[in-house]
Amino acid sequence: MTVTDIYEYHEKQKFPSHKGAIAGLLIVFGGFIAFGVYAVWNLWIMYDITGIITSFLPFLAGNMWLIGAGLLGIFGMSLAMGLLASLAARRFGGTLITIGAFVMNILTWGLIIFLVLTGTFPISQIGIWWPVMIPGLFTLFLTLLLFTVFRDRVRRAGEIIKLTGQVTLDEKGTFVPPLLTMIFTLVSAVLFAAILVYFMPQVLAPGYEFVLETDWPYAIGIVVYLFVVIFFYNFAYSTTSAITYIYMRGRDPTLGDGVRSSLGVLGALVVLSIMSVIIAIVRMIIRGAAQRSQSAIGRGVGYAAEGIIGWVWALVNYFTIPAMVAEELSATKAIKRSAGLVRKNFVDVLIKETAVRWGFGVLAFMIFFGFAAFGALFGWIYSAGDIFTTIIVTIVFVVFASIPSTLVLRTFDIVYVTLLYVFIRRKEGDITGKTAIPASLNQELDRAYSRAQQSGE
Repeated sequence: MTVTDIYEYHEKQKFPSHKGAIAGLLIVFGGFIAFGVYAVWNLWIMYDITGIITSFLPFLAGNMWLIGAGLLGIFGMSLAMGLLASLAARRFGGTLITIGAFVMNILTWGLIIFLVLTGTFPISQIGIWWPVMIPGLFTLFLTLLLFTVFRDRVRRAGEIIKLTGQVTLDEKGTFVPPLLTMIFTLVSAVLFAAILVYFMPQVLAPGYEFVLETDWPYAIGIVVYLFVVIFFYNFAYSTTSAITYIYMRGRDPTLGDGVRSSLGVLGALVVLSIMSVIIAIVRMIIRGAAQRSQSAIGRGVGYAAEGIIGWVWALVNYFTIPAMVAEELSATKAIKRSAGLVRKNFVDVLIKETAVRWGFGVLAFMIFFGFAAFGALFGWIYSAGDIFTTIIVTIVFVVFASIPSTLVLRTFDIVYVTLLYVFIRRKEGDITGKTAIPASLNQELDRAYSRAQQSGE
């Protein structure tokens, strides 16, 4: 085992803390929120938002039953679909990957087949229009690769999907940090927009040229905004990851345990967030330079460089937060640990970002379909069969479906990556003792892992 392990802290019910880092964060977050609220308040008065809301009150008063029932239905559907998504993941596992791969191939090839069948895209002109086939060819090649060469690893990924469903069913607190992140991201975006509109409206003018000597407050605002958003996301990630890790070590964690675990590595999370801000700013500078380039090649190189930097940073940090929170590592040591795990298990990471993501996409479609069906039923009953009203209500429900869909996918991503991290450490002998993996599932994981190792030799 590693020198320190969050499992031991949970056993002793005593987690490490960093009061200095907490105080610094309160200053940064407090300053950002204070400036944002001040800007919102002044804009509220300046543009008489109260009057605008008052003008809608007659409409709201006359439709309170509809609004209340709709919100209640959306909330209830969100809970139900989140539960069904966890149950589906626990029940079907690898079947979701198969369905997702089939759907992805249909999506990438469907338009081309339609154009060929209708004569819009003659087969004789394939040599001219071959670039439109690249997404389909890539998806088809990847599908064949996954279900032949890497079929054992894909099978193991299916078992980890089942375990993901089990974790989210048993530890529903895993959904709370991603939900709070979604809310905070929306609120912080509103606050930052208000700060720009009230304090620095000139930077929003079309074609405005940024000058550091006079626009340095804008640069500081961008940095602070990026930091608070990225840090909050990292903190939420570490909280859900900690809950998952403690659960997998055979204990029963609470949401508070996850928060205390994150506070134990607060300094490392701050450093990681600062690094991420620097990377984000570098990407923004490169993207801005590419947009101003007069050469098509220059723009292409700039966009490619910006994308590669983001991809490499995400790949290197794939296991950084799970390793950081589980092993109480510093940011640099956690990044190094993550990079090593990714290097030795790159195929598993590739499968997670392709096949598993396709499988989770099936769950997202299920959520959207469920909301659409419920919205259509609700609209049909409310409007007494009016088609137009039914369509409008259905669209509204589908739009709101993006909230639970995003929440489920984000939570599943965090839990899956943490489970993969736990499984890798366990197979390397770094974690010993009982885990929360059911015996039948554990045997299947071991068999799939052994076959995957043999096929990779």
